[in-house]
Amino acid sequence: MKDNYTLAGATGESDVTTASGGIKFRYSIGSDSPHQGLGPEANDVDRNPPFSTQMPSGNSQNGVSHRSSQVYDVSVPMTKVGVENTAYENEKPEKPIDLDTDDHPGPADDAPVSYDPRKPPLAYCSFVVKHYKLAFFLTLGGHLLFLILSGILVAAGYNLFPTDFEGVPLNMNKDPTFLRELAWNYRDEDESLLKVNTSAEVVGPRTKNGDVLQVFYQADNVLTKSRLQAIHDFETELTHKPEWPKFCKQDINNLGAGCSKPSSLIRFFDGSLLPSMKDMTFSNISGVLYVVSQQPKLKPILEALVGNDATITQTEVVTTVSRSLFFTGTPLEGYDLTTDSVKDQLEIIQDFMVDNFRGTLYSLLDDGLDGMTVNFQSRQLLIHDIFQQVIFDLLLAVGSFLFIFIFMLLQTSSLFLTSFSIFSILTSFLGTNLVYRVVLDYRYFGIFHVLSIFIILGIGADNIFVFNDTWRATAHERHTSLEERLSSCYRRASKSMMITSLTTFVAFVSNAFSPLLAVSSFGVFSSVLVVFNFFSAIIFFPTCVILHHKKWETWTWPCFRACSNSRIYPCAKKDQSKTGHRPNMMVRFFRGPYHRAVTHKFGKWAFIGFCVVIIGASFYFISKISTSEKPTQLYKNGNNYYEADQINNGAFKKSLDDKNVKVVVSFGLKEQDIEDCHKTDYKCKGTTVWDNSFDLNPKPSQLALLEMCERIRNTPENELLHLKRDPVTNEVDLDCFIAHMNDYMKKEGDNSTLYTTHLDLSLPTSEIKYVDFFKTHTQLYNTSMVGERFYRYFETVKSYWLNDGYRGNFLPEYGTYSVMLGESRATFDTATVLSNPGKYYGTRLRYAGIEIKTNLAFGTKDFNAGLEIYDAWEKFINEEVSKLPPSIQGGVQFTPGQNAWHEFKRQEALAKSALQGIIIGVCLAFVVLTLATTNIIISTMATLTIALVTVTIAGCIPLFGWKISVIESINLSLVVGLAVDYVVHLSESYHNSPRLDRVGKVRDMLESMGVSVVSGAISTLGAAAFMMGAKIQFFLQFGIFMFCTIGFSLIFSLCLFAPMLALLGPQGHVGSLVPIFMWVWYKIIGRDKKDTDCETCVGKGFVKPETGTPNT
Repeated sequence: MKDNYTLAGATGESDVTTASGGIKFRYSIGSDSPHQGLGPEANDVDRNPPFSTQMPSGNSQNGVSHRSSQVYDVSVPMTKVGVENTAYENEKPEKPIDLDTDDHPGPADDAPVSYDPRKPPLAYCSFVVKHYKLAFFLTLGGHLLFLILSGILVAAGYNLFPTDFEGVPLNMNKDPTFLRELAWNYRDEDESLLKVNTSAEVVGPRTKNGDVLQVFYQADNVLTKSRLQAIHDFETELTHKPEWPKFCKQDINNLGAGCSKPSSLIRFFDGSLLPSMKDMTFSNISGVLYVVSQQPKLKPILEALVGNDATITQTEVVTTVSRSLFFTGTPLEGYDLTTDSVKDQLEIIQDFMVDNFRGTLYSLLDDGLDGMTVNFQSRQLLIHDIFQQVIFDLLLAVGSFLFIFIFMLLQTSSLFLTSFSIFSILTSFLGTNLVYRVVLDYRYFGIFHVLSIFIILGIGADNIFVFNDTWRATAHERHTSLEERLSSCYRRASKSMMITSLTTFVAFVSNAFSPLLAVSSFGVFSSVLVVFNFFSAIIFFPTCVILHHKKWETWTWPCFRACSNSRIYPCAKKDQSKTGHRPNMMVRFFRGPYHRAVTHKFGKWAFIGFCVVIIGASFYFISKISTSEKPTQLYKNGNNYYEADQINNGAFKKSLDDKNVKVVVSFGLKEQDIEDCHKTDYKCKGTTVWDNSFDLNPKPSQLALLEMCERIRNTPENELLHLKRDPVTNEVDLDCFIAHMNDYMKKEGDNSTLYTTHLDLSLPTSEIKYVDFFKTHTQLYNTSMVGERFYRYFETVKSYWLNDGYRGNFLPEYGTYSVMLGESRATFDTATVLSNPGKYYGTRLRYAGIEIKTNLAFGTKDFNAGLEIYDAWEKFINEEVSKLPPSIQGGVQFTPGQNAWHEFKRQEALAKSALQGIIIGVCLAFVVLTLATTNIIISTMATLTIALVTVTIAGCIPLFGWKISVIESINLSLVVGLAVDYVVHLSESYHNSPRLDRVGKVRDMLESMGVSVVSGAISTLGAAAFMMGAKIQFFLQFGIFMFCTIGFSLIFSLCLFAPMLALLGPQGHVGSLVPIFMWVWYKIIGRDKKDTDCETCVGKGFVKPETGTPNT
């Protein structure tokens, strides 16, 4: 007897009942069927085990749409629901299976067919199933190998974890502004140079700035008697610390008198700056400060110590903010200004400040001072505190780890799977580090790299959820064997993970091309980490799944066994679908109420309208976006260091000189050569390259340089140059060595105690002009050498000036100019000073510098305005240098110290890299989605959704009060890689749905992937939430960024992408690229429209009608 049946869209008829209780079923798939047919090798199958899977859509897993009708004979078991359907290979379950649980591996009697006989089980899946213990321990051993190798390398002393949290290397190594400053910073490293004596004994101990401690006071009015007295007492407390005299900066106006006093308003009352108005009882505050405000030399100092809102009159004085500055000095006793490491000295100063000042300062931070709010700022204290804070914030990763562990445990319902999943994620980190450090030879691991720990926890958990949920879904399908079931799961899950991992990988790789080491190394490390995690998920986790399935899938903890329902019933529950699924609450929600909502004729527009409102608001905020003019923020808002920085940069009428940009015009130095530096050694000094044409002995060169200094000193007002001027003379403030030298030598010629007649010793130098000079100083110079062949007159006079005539003293400006000039031995002219063998004359001047001061405070301009200033300076100096003779035309300008010019270039690079990352990410996402779905409509809608998520995240930057800086640039370049996951999962599920109508496809999509999408989002949101407790701005901001990115990705994928598919999603084969691919393939193999499929060629050949010969 034959009965008609319908099987997953294929029609057929039964034949006979098999001996095993099944039926033989012959069915056919016609040319219009959207389902992929089973291959001809699916002959009569007479097996008890259930088999099958869903029939994929026309865009099938192998990308081939079968048009011709094919007839297959397949046997289907005729077992009842719950009756021993969990066995593979004729294995029977040891106990009844509860159909209510998601862990039940058996299919329902009418479960969808998943088996495609033309796709045999994957070799790796077969190996894992047949040798599951061996496979598990082999792959586990591979992960343990990462741990063992890391341990061996660390034990052997190899620097496997080159951590560096002291700073963020953001140098653009090929930029001239960086190379010029680098050349200047390490100009004295060349061994050919004669070392200038800048020891503490010569220049005076602690005569140069070491570190500066600024203490800020805020109140309704700081200028009250009690508050000024409190400030005075506080200063006295700090400066009377026993160790302070060893570290304080000396009073350079009175060397030997002791420590310089703190710079504060108290100096106007203690007689230091205004002796005639001394008032230590603070009984005449308005009178003293008014007098100060009327004196041109003291007014700038006052304006640097009172706020922008200050009122100074004869009867009223008010300021809401003031400050005290405590100066430490270098060189310390026993150290040298140039030959000894300044870093070593600053570390000693740091220890002193931590031991003596830090406790007091934090007490004032908590308790205040006479009703005033107190904040403080010190680079050395900042370095100490930030290193401790990084370690503390890293502990937040433990919280993220525990959250993901618990959530994963709830999702997998298996301690075994959860433990080894987390283990694989963590060992992936070690494996990545081995490749990063040993293979790629990166020697930098900084603050940004720490962020990758949080990223991979979320990404790794998402991969685990995808595979685990897919594995569970296959439990409700019919499969001929466990190998085939694992292969079906593996194909689907690995494809989904590959797409999301690829897009995330490219997002990170886009950062790898950044010119900034901190960004590029982070991109390299994170991209390798994504690859490692992907391969771990597809190689190791399947072995865990099979071992768990074989050994512990039905095992429960003893205390929970009483709660488990182990009884079975012969019929399915009311809410059990005919697809064989055992839906949980979330699955029922997505396939039921939520599906009805997003496909409702009004509901879908409501969802889309909600998202449009968000997008519109985002575009508004994007119009407010700007780039940061400040250096990278280390601490979050509200922290002491952040608040102190805000006060310092914005609360005072004038900035202190130390914060202002200085421009140096250097001669004799070319850009530093760093070709031999390691690619990640951002502390590498490079090699000095001399400009051998530099020479100041020619008379025109000396006169031209003097004239250039004079022109700069009298430069007319130029807003872009921001030149600092003397408040009395209005001349530009600059340190020009040759001008000072000329003035000194003019006075020297008038010294009647040395010269019987007046000598013209002004520049330029010459043999004739200095004949009498050398005759007078026979105790210094060997006059037989100073003759017609002697050339180095300028250097000889320069040494005389700088050493104050070798009279045993140094010029007061010796410390200023000695470091601006460098010399080496000249082949023929260099000789020792006769009365002082340690001194030389007749040397060769190798470099010289002129320092020009500006009133431009560092960190007050964004890169657009800053680059205008840089271009103005570049033009100004180039024009001046072009007027000089050839021997000194190699002059260039740069900004030493914080290098403002380079900071502007860096900010520009960051803005460009953010835009580049977004463009690369969106374009790649479109390509990957198109190839994955083979449908141009789906990939376009998905890419549009990702782009809108990116727009929303960009809008969050000004919404949160941020500006584009380092962390924002990295975040924006990663947003596409992190936002793509959920849209990809939904796109692929929609594409693979066997239904023809969009409403049905959306239902299948939500039912199959809704829970996975939400699970992946919750795990990443949880990991990001812990980062919001960080105090380091990098971590805090990245946590907020990740939370917003994942949150909006989830919202847009479910509330925008799903309704868009319900409204405009492709139906049937609309938008499919398969016909195009097939057309191209047919052209390649020479097949035309009249050719038919070859039924004996395993689906890979065709038959030409005219010959009837198969082509394979």
